[in-house]
Formats: sequence, structure tokens, C-alpha cells
Amino acid sequence: MASGWEPSGLSDFEIADGELYHRALYLEGDTNRPAGWHRDSVQHLLDLALPYIREGSLVVDYGAGTGGSAIELLRVLDERGITIELVLVDPLESWFGKAREILGERDDVHFELSISQDESGDTVFRELDEMLGGRKADVIISSSTLHLVPVRALDDLAAQFANSLVRGGVFVWDSGDVESALKPSSAACLHDPYRAVREYLRDDEARKTLLSEMEAEDAARAERRVDRIFPVPFSIEVLMRAISSAGLLSRISDHVVDFSNEDAERFILVPRLAEIAAPLIEGEGRDAAIRSAIAEVLREMREAGTASDTHYRSYWVYGFHILP
Repeated sequence: MASGWEPSGLSDFEIADGELYHRALYLEGDTNRPAGWHRDSVQHLLDLALPYIREGSLVVDYGAGTGGSAIELLRVLDERGITIELVLVDPLESWFGKAREILGERDDVHFELSISQDESGDTVFRELDEMLGGRKADVIISSSTLHLVPVRALDDLAAQFANSLVRGGVFVWDSGDVESALKPSSAACLHDPYRAVREYLRDDEARKTLLSEMEAEDAARAERRVDRIFPVPFSIEVLMRAISSAGLLSRISDHVVDFSNEDAERFILVPRLAEIAAPLIEGEGRDAAIRSAIAEVLREMREAGTASDTHYRSYWVYGFHILP
């Protein structure tokens, strides 16, 4: 049985949120049927990390979500007969609860919720050193997470990673949503379609009517919250400066991953992500508005040359960093 954090009292929304995000990674929720974009993007991450994982290694998955990268890592290690200790870290109870449901029967997995409350009752992020009890990891992986970290927090987080590695240990990450001068003109950032859906729905009449019925300050606050769901991507140089300042030696690689139209629709209809249509109420009306918007956005991407009839092309960056 897995150790550490367990979900308690999740709402119906949170349970559905975790389930539908899992189904955005795995067709019909079957962990033997990963969506093409998830399989392909994670495979390149694992190719970088696996040579440094040995019998008994301590491995951290930072930003584990519903467990997508952990599932793929453990699949490979099980096939090779390699046993590790895997620590999953995430702040979002709805997605993390699904990871616990999927992986909770394993003795080699430990869960750490990365947020807590300080003495004032404010939510704060826990230090990685504390979550590991002062132990050092052989490998830290982080899949599709770092682009969600505020720029002001990157230096501190990179230092936490460096301080939590053994000498010769590695930190490996991927992101489809950072800007790079190497991105080909035929590809887009991972979340570009969903930011475009947000803009498309900004002028939706039903949505504008609901906003007009709110107090101006409440409406402005709601709009700011929605804009934070898919933040504007920062440059890869910003991230690399933070990691280099932590004393890690680095190399970067990249890959273009096809994201099918069906997967794009499943992704944007995950409840937490579909909040970009707020204050449209969750249900068929909101889903129909989102489906219409994503279809229009993908059509525009085809015209722009970043998509085909079946998929859009997402540009992923992979970071490999070793503690000398």
C-alpha cells in the first residue's frame, strides 16, 4: 500500500476533474491506452531519465498530477524488474487524488501534497527538502509543470531541486508551453489553442450577459482568475537562468508532438480547464460553446500552418540537468 497523503472529502467537481483529466491522458481511462500526445511527450522525458535510475533509486516526480508520467515510468521499470522508491509531489487534490486511486496499491509509491497552511491560514508551498525528510534523490522528473510556476518562484524552486539531489543526480523536465527561438513555424506552444479558445469565448454573448450581471469588481476578479488558467508562456531563457544559477550543468533538446483534434477537445473539457468559459455554468451549454470555439481555433491553426486536418503540432522542450 502506498504511503503518505490520501484524499479526504473531495467534492463531486474535484472527483470529476481528476477523472476527466486522467481520461485526457488515457483513452477511456485505460492506463494501457495512453493518448498519443501523452505517450510521445513522456517517452522523450523517460529516455533522458532512465539511464540514471537503478535498483533502489529514490526518484521524485514533481508535479505528478493524476500520475501520467509516473504510470509510464513504472511501466518501464516493472518490465525491467527494477524496484525504486517513487515520491509523487503535487498541490492539486483533485488530480492528485486520482493518482492515489490508480497507484495507491503499490508499496513503492509515496505521496506528498505540496501545499499546506501557515499560522495565518494562508496556503503556502512546502519545501522539497521537508517533503523528502532531508533525503537526497537520485533523479527528479517534472512533466508539463514548470511552465505553470510563476517566474518569481523559479530561482527558489531550482535551488530546491539542486539541494535535493545526490552528487551526480539529475533533474529532467519537459514542457510544451515555453517560448523558444528554436520553435519551428509549423508548430505551436501546447496551450496556444486553449488561450485562443479563451479569447474566442471572451466575446460570447451569453458569457458577456452573465458578466454584466455581476458587480464590476467581482467580474474583473473573475476574469483575472480565468486568465491565469493558461498563462502567457515565458521564455526558455528565463527558466535556464534559474536552473543554471542553482549550480546544475544543463543541456536542452526539443521535439514536436502531434496533438489530435479529439485529444484537444477532451483536454479543454476537463472541468478545471473548462473554467476558461466561466461564468458560463458547467453543463451542456458551456461544453457546446467550448467545442465550437476549439473547432474554430483548430481551423485557424490549419490556415496558419501549425495544424493539419487531424491534429495540431505542439513544440516541447526537454531539460536535462546534472549536479556535478
